[in-house]
Amino acid sequence: MRKHDAIDASGHITAQLKRVIHLFRDDLEEALRPFGITPAQLYVLATLGKEPGSSGARLARLCEVTPQSTQGLLVAVERRGWIEREKHPENERVLLATLTPAGKELLESSRHAARNTERRMLHGFNHKEVALLDELLGRCAANLETIQHRQSKRS
Repeated sequence: MRKHDAIDASGHITAQLKRVIHLFRDDLEEALRPFGITPAQLYVLATLGKEPGSSGARLARLCEVTPQSTQGLLVAVERRGWIEREKHPENERVLLATLTPAGKELLESSRHAARNTERRMLHGFNHKEVALLDELLGRCAANLETIQHRQSKRS
């Protein structure tokens, strides 16, 4: 394949990526429904599992969403008893979030459902194909991150 042929095919690849993301999200939402949690809420809990005691601003950066979106997610999961927040010892305006025991239990059981969704998506792939897909998607992300970094330097 010539270089420009690969670029011409990129519209199709973008459409395929969008289709996969849409189908995966639908399947994940269905898998998580019995747990009463959304994919976005699961992502926040998983991030808190790795980064306990994070502020809303830090979670927004880690989850790559707006602080407003993060705040809404935190309020929702706090109401469900999956996290608790307490004031930062040095800045009372900052609330630090941690998982509750119920949140930890939910995270573990719902992660299993999420992993099964990924397994269904990758059904029929061998280990080499999964590794190649992971490598290629990582390269795509790195290309876009490089472009965004260059653009942010210009602003």
